[in-house]
Amino acid sequence: MKKLAFLGLGLTLALAACQRTPTPDTPLVRTLDFTAYDTADHKLRPGKSGKLSLDAEPEYIAVSGDSSLAYVTLQESNALATVDIATGKVTALKSLGLKDHSKAGNGLDASDKDGKINIRNWPVYGAYMPDAVAAFEVGGQTYLITANEGDSRDYKGFGDEVRVAKLKLDPTAFPNAAELQQDAALGRLTVSSVDADTDGDGDADRLVAFGARSASIWRASDLSLVSDTGELFERKTAELSPSTFNSQGTAQDFDTRSDNKGPEPEGVTVGVVGGKTFAFVGLERTGGLMVLDVSNPAAPAYVDYAHFIKTDADPKSGAAGDLAPEGVLFIPASDSPSGQPLLVASHEVSGSVSVYTVAADGKLSLKGRYQAAPFQYDKGVAEISAYDKASKQLFVVNGLTGSVDLLSLADPSKPTFVKSVSLSAYGAGANSVAIKDGVIALAVEATTKTDAGKVVFLNADGSVRGQPVTVGALPDMLTFTPDGRHLLVAGEGEPSSDYSVDPAGTVSIVNVAKALEAR
Repeated sequence: MKKLAFLGLGLTLALAACQRTPTPDTPLVRTLDFTAYDTADHKLRPGKSGKLSLDAEPEYIAVSGDSSLAYVTLQESNALATVDIATGKVTALKSLGLKDHSKAGNGLDASDKDGKINIRNWPVYGAYMPDAVAAFEVGGQTYLITANEGDSRDYKGFGDEVRVAKLKLDPTAFPNAAELQQDAALGRLTVSSVDADTDGDGDADRLVAFGARSASIWRASDLSLVSDTGELFERKTAELSPSTFNSQGTAQDFDTRSDNKGPEPEGVTVGVVGGKTFAFVGLERTGGLMVLDVSNPAAPAYVDYAHFIKTDADPKSGAAGDLAPEGVLFIPASDSPSGQPLLVASHEVSGSVSVYTVAADGKLSLKGRYQAAPFQYDKGVAEISAYDKASKQLFVVNGLTGSVDLLSLADPSKPTFVKSVSLSAYGAGANSVAIKDGVIALAVEATTKTDAGKVVFLNADGSVRGQPVTVGALPDMLTFTPDGRHLLVAGEGEPSSDYSVDPAGTVSIVNVAKALEAR
């Protein structure tokens, strides 16, 4: 019997070895930029330089299920880019265009001074400007879903924000300009100064707001728009949590964000439960999590809105609940410590991490919650989280300390602090974390943010694994390919505050096997 068992073990190992494809012979790191797109007009939102290589600020990355292609959001440029991982080349770039808020179903509340919820159509466009993006497959096709947060370029050396009341509106395009520029109408709405004058005559021919206040689904093959949630997020928060509508999460801030990006969808992830594909969208300002059934990409359906907020509490007291979800993480049942699918939301303002159980119909039930102590309001104490199934730990980026905090999730009803791992030896601190097969990767920005950043690899106990890898300036989101062979890093390359230094926006492709070799 021992001999047979030994032979069986040998056969299992041999089969496993045959199933593993060798790591592609790519360099340790390939850092790509967008200089090839500097000369042509791709109808992207311009920055100060007018060159995409400098103006593009890669924000977030999703990867196709076969690990061949990466999709990168260029938030401030209002664009998506496709990267071929094997060749290390940007193969496609597309402006996402504008959402028309004058069309039925695309309304918005545009004023923080009207004293009420007032979702309606206006002669305004919205630049989608997505932050997070996630990839999913339906019917053999790859789709992307984006959280259309919006973001301006707001530096001492260059800014592109202006309120509608401060613009000279073109009399032909806006015959009722005086009415529109009232505070209770569009006067308070923050729009883009660089997108306003389309004919160069010095007045505003169109109004383009930052973000689309929605989630959108795009066809990965050509980056074309498949569907958008329209005004759903504002409608549902108005219906289900009217006292915190377009707020900072509490009743004290009611309607204060209507003039600037509204509920501000930022994080998004997808997961399959009970044969259905669900998307989970974090609303950074209003707070809470929207759940959508995206099994039919052409018609995303509302499922749930879950949030743990005490609307009448002082947000600075630590008693207001979860404020400002930054990271959203889906843990499938097969990896979950409870055997149930879980959703983890990390909150940068309240410094809390909440764990939800995902039911078969996609609805969320709060299961457990961790509150960092002592309470630190709006210090980024809990930003992005990643889960290691072997150790049953969450790794949570702490923006206040620049470290990563380890939480035990062995009992999801009681997430428990284990320890904090400092990354100060490598730069100013971590921005993001990703985990694959027990390898923990962290994006660490340089002490001077315009300098090259690093990726640091850790073991599950927080000890350093291998040597750090140098990547582009201001590395932010990072993700492993599904096959675990490569790690992709979005290098935002933000300029210095006075715009005297403006590094290129980059995408770095790290060969994981080589990164973990002794060097």
